[in-house]
Amino acid sequence: MRKLILPCLIAAMALPACAARHLTVAQLEKTLASSVSHHHTDADMVLEFGDFALTERLTDITRKRMSDTLHLGPQATLSLQLLADESAVLDPPVDELPKDPAPDAATAAHILDAATTFVRQTLPHLPDFFATRTTYTFNDTAQIFKVNEWPVHAGLHLINTNTREITFRDDHEVAADAPQAIKASTTPAPPMPKERGLQSNGDFGAVLAIIFVDIPRGTVAFHHWEQTASGPVAVYHYAIPKSGSHYTVNYCCLSDSLRTNVRQGRRGGSVTANQQSSATTLFHKIPGYHGSLFIDPATGVIRRVTLDADMGDGPVSRAATVIEYGAVAIGDRKFVCPLRSMVIYMGPPESGPPASELPATITPALEPKGTLYLNETSFTNYHRLGSTVRVLSESETPSAIKP
Repeated sequence: MRKLILPCLIAAMALPACAARHLTVAQLEKTLASSVSHHHTDADMVLEFGDFALTERLTDITRKRMSDTLHLGPQATLSLQLLADESAVLDPPVDELPKDPAPDAATAAHILDAATTFVRQTLPHLPDFFATRTTYTFNDTAQIFKVNEWPVHAGLHLINTNTREITFRDDHEVAADAPQAIKASTTPAPPMPKERGLQSNGDFGAVLAIIFVDIPRGTVAFHHWEQTASGPVAVYHYAIPKSGSHYTVNYCCLSDSLRTNVRQGRRGGSVTANQQSSATTLFHKIPGYHGSLFIDPATGVIRRVTLDADMGDGPVSRAATVIEYGAVAIGDRKFVCPLRSMVIYMGPPESGPPASELPATITPALEPKGTLYLNETSFTNYHRLGSTVRVLSESETPSAIKP
């Protein structure tokens, strides 16, 4: 019997962390305060975040207050930020919401009509422009913090950074290097994603357009007021069934084992994701979904939108999108454009650290419930796409003009 105990113990220590510990925001603050009072180091507190999952949204104001009041170290502060981002699709605690009464039916309908007008008439008329997109990709795979120590789960951690200039032309987003990606081929084939990782699509209006096309086939209703940096917003909850959905899911690429699961009825995802694999099978699905619309009651401008796909079990068991909008200057005018977006995604399981980095007594184990990813994207450096024209006088010649 003793001969069996030690191998089993070693195997158990190499397995993924236990089920997440679900906490409200108040419980999270109490837990972190307890760790601080017991003089846990910054590194020790980071390890604790691997077990946390919030049941409420941790707002920026509350997160900053917690970080400042508890005097969290830089690593714990980053982990708290990532935990807050992971909760972005949820509602904040009730005691953080304004106590203003809900609008009457006529006012609620008027606010929603104004938002519909914004999406259908205002948002599509953006000028042609350039912008810089910076994406940070995180996942929650196990990490080795010290040589010859066990790999442990410590929540989300950075795995990749990507910055590129994008072009928005004729109401469509076009990658700056798109012309170089086109290659002559006698056999047309669907374009394969070029980048490994998660990709968010439709930030510049397509996601909102789909939601408002689908809303008549689903439900939408005022839920609560929220106070934001730009003023109060009316938050509406919506739900779209699969039968009324036009939201497309693309996932690249499934391995042979995952393809078998799909044929058995597993469900797909709501974001485009790329992983290194010898397989070239693209997964495509149109799921039902639900989320929230954050509407400026005075103008109908949508300040924030969340979309959470109804995934079920499968190779992609969770997928959600959050987009935040604000006014940006493009040329001599201001337009409402995305400032920040996030994609939260539970993909197929990935192996932990390479076997060469593990102590000899540890056998690498796959994570049975999949790997959680978070893509954080910011949009900056908006500037108009165009050219300037100068009319020459008869006394000027082209050769006389300096470039």
